[in-house]
Amino acid sequence: MRALCPENALLKKKGAPVMPAPPRRTAASLALALSLGLLTATSAHAQSADAQTAATAQSLYDQASADMDAGQFARACPKLEEVTRLIPDGLGAKLTLAECYEKAGRLASAWAQYTLVETLAARAGQAERAQQAATTAAALKPRLATLTVEVPEEVRSVTGLAITRDGVTLGEAQWGVTLPIDAGAHTLVATAPGRKPWKEAVQVSGEGAKVAVTVKPLQVEVAAPAPVQAPPPPADTVSERPWQRPVALAAMGVGVIGVGVGAGLGGMAIARNNESNDGHCDVENYCSQEGVDLRNQAIAFGTGATIAMIAGGALLAGGAVLWFTAPTAPSSAKEKVAGKGSTPTRVAVTPGGVLVQGRW
Repeated sequence: MRALCPENALLKKKGAPVMPAPPRRTAASLALALSLGLLTATSAHAQSADAQTAATAQSLYDQASADMDAGQFARACPKLEEVTRLIPDGLGAKLTLAECYEKAGRLASAWAQYTLVETLAARAGQAERAQQAATTAAALKPRLATLTVEVPEEVRSVTGLAITRDGVTLGEAQWGVTLPIDAGAHTLVATAPGRKPWKEAVQVSGEGAKVAVTVKPLQVEVAAPAPVQAPPPPADTVSERPWQRPVALAAMGVGVIGVGVGAGLGGMAIARNNESNDGHCDVENYCSQEGVDLRNQAIAFGTGATIAMIAGGALLAGGAVLWFTAPTAPSSAKEKVAGKGSTPTRVAVTPGGVLVQGRW
């Protein structure tokens, strides 16, 4: 298990002297040496480090160490990445992260991290640590897989061209250049305004693989055609609702019948009521059985009259609305229709209902 390193101790005790860098590790002492190298920072930075940030970084580092001891490198590396973000000057954490990348098979990432540690350690005056990182980086370099993204001139000339690899932008300086890359699956995407995006999945098989991909020309995005507007109908076109006036006439005809039926039923109701008052019911409405029956008939006829009058009135009103809102065909259209021998519309009230006859 990797323990709290001397640099972390400096985060807890202000003004503590800077501990010397650990000696060069042998294979047998690798774990112990890494446990002593989490953070390498100047005394000024150690004194200004936020205590909560230091505690968070130490906790993440301890968890990552446990994951690495258990061989769970895919879980350990992201935690170490966060530690290096929280404590940017921590060379020990960067060195442990490089080891994690290497054990996880991400050789290009490990090589880049060792190279970074070499540079930073040399600047910090830690010659032995810089030499160790340089030696490991040199040993990894021949094993690196590479990817070359070729961009033909016809593609380069496209205005606004942008190329990404796994969501990270590849600047123009990287086009056509052989670059180290981790083994595994990668995705290349090229986009440009007004062009269809180009996308390709790339599989880098393993150590030493050399992969080259050429970006294909981006097709022009064809705009969808504007919807065609139907031309307005000619001014002399016959009404688009030729049925409306006949239906209006039919509704009004039925309405007339309803009103007539209602009037008839109303008259019968009055007659029955008058008949009940003719010797069958007194002024105080005490009735004989015959008077009661006559009064009940009068009520029934009155109810029917009310319903018939309401329905008839509604049909009359609806028919009137249909009649007055029906489009009127221009005179020229009427002449054309009349000239073709069309049958005029007729509405007739029959004993069985309303007859509507015509062509529309």
